[in-house]
Amino acid sequence: MAIEQPQHPRQHNGKPSVRSRHNESAALGGRDDNPSTVEQPADSDSGISPVVIVVLKVALVVFIAMSVAAQVWALPLVARRSAQDAPQYAPYATGYLLAVIAALACFEIGLVAVWKLASLSGHGIVFTHDSLIWVDIIIACVSIAAIIALALFVHTAFIAHLKPLAVPLGALLVALGLFAMLLLIIVLRALLVSATAQRDELQAVI
Repeated sequence: MAIEQPQHPRQHNGKPSVRSRHNESAALGGRDDNPSTVEQPADSDSGISPVVIVVLKVALVVFIAMSVAAQVWALPLVARRSAQDAPQYAPYATGYLLAVIAALACFEIGLVAVWKLASLSGHGIVFTHDSLIWVDIIIACVSIAAIIALALFVHTAFIAHLKPLAVPLGALLVALGLFAMLLLIIVLRALLVSATAQRDELQAVI
């Protein structure tokens, strides 16, 4: 009479059981070839290319240097020559000079804020609440510069009656351009707030 051999617990119909395969996987150091359980590497960097950041910062340094040179050397020289060529406008020369210097100071502060935003973007952390602080600084600088340009237009056109008309018209164009830039930055700030909120919600879910 044939004696039935007991079936090995690791086999069922000639195939290893699921539990046996799991034990073998654990014995090999917990390795699992199932692609659904393999941990995917996270994004290491979602920022802008470092080359772009470097080029942008170099351009910002050049703009700031040109602005400071205009404040210290070029604008005072133009103001003195203008007062000599048109003595009737000499009483306004100092006021106009200070107004333009203040507008350029706003421009320089705004460029520093852009520098900080570029640094945050280079590290892939631009969608944070820290970025909003620098965007608000840019909005404040553009607003002040636009108000200064508008005040210069009103004074040169309707109070001093400055000739030629290119001077008040130039101040008006600068004011309109700054107000248009201000509206654009406000829209971009709203988009940044929305993107930051969505990022925070996603991180909270994860």
